[in-house]
Amino acid sequence: MVLSFCDKLILAPMVRVGTLPMRLLALDYGADIVYCEGTADPERALAVAKFIENDVAAIDVNMGCPKEYSTKGGMGAALLSSPEKIEKILKTLVNGTSKPVTCKIRILPTLEDTISLVRIIERTGVAAIAVHGRKKEERPQHPVHCDFIKAISEAVSIPVIANGGSQELIREYTDIEAFRSITATSSVMVARAAMWNPSIFRKDGFLPLEDVMRDYIKHAVRYNNHYTNTKYCLCQMMRDQLESPLGRKLHATQSTLDICDVFEMTSFYESCQLSQEARKGFLNINETIEAENDNTENYDTVQLPVKFEKKDYLPQVTPKMFLLEWCRKEKLPQPVYYT
Repeated sequence: MVLSFCDKLILAPMVRVGTLPMRLLALDYGADIVYCEGTADPERALAVAKFIENDVAAIDVNMGCPKEYSTKGGMGAALLSSPEKIEKILKTLVNGTSKPVTCKIRILPTLEDTISLVRIIERTGVAAIAVHGRKKEERPQHPVHCDFIKAISEAVSIPVIANGGSQELIREYTDIEAFRSITATSSVMVARAAMWNPSIFRKDGFLPLEDVMRDYIKHAVRYNNHYTNTKYCLCQMMRDQLESPLGRKLHATQSTLDICDVFEMTSFYESCQLSQEARKGFLNINETIEAENDNTENYDTVQLPVKFEKKDYLPQVTPKMFLLEWCRKEKLPQPVYYT
């Protein structure tokens, strides 16, 4: 079944926030589509797309992130100044994958330039385009340009997804449809409002924040989300409540178990740990059987399970640094990493 981009409620791609627990929680509460992250290179984009295409409903390129860690690498909003690269990336993906391809942009300084870019994007064969109604130098305190989004929607034939209405226009579920109506778009993508409380996707209205946070923690524990990311997302939800007794306790946590203790979910954590250990044992038995049945031997490879907890290392000291120093000491070639 082909994914439709009309009449959808969408969780926007957000660095550090759009990890698996948040995506699952948004789906639980009523979101139709949830996003991961983007790229800056056609060949690399295609390689990643081919790797994951059987596990996703669509492939998106995020050209809207204005943060320096994206733009320095030529990703996000940095792509907006390179229409040729945009066209090449999108054409490569459209022609090379079996899933629908979409992209997300910010508006350019003028409406004319923005519509010109959007028409180039439309010609690549993408299934939809998301438009954040702010320029790359503008931030949440600047008003969203609904007129730009509406003009874009009227200028192209593919579905346009409106983004950028959090706080200014979208404060609750009913505001989502109002934002879609103002911009005359096919769907709406929500970022900050969903980060603060993912239950904004519920037709029946918000759930109490502590209930939402507990639901989030359940997903984080079940899928072994790293505690630093879990803590970050929970802090984003608490916002101005971080100085409350609960907020101070959360801020002091140093592990997933600590977080569960704060929210009186220790028994849930322990039951999940037991379940995960049982599953690991089952998988280890299968791996042992497979290894015994494999007659091939490789005496040049040593495999060891290594758990990296950042808190166990001094600042600026990482396992890579230890390995590099050891190679120097033993006069061996420096290690090469493939990602």
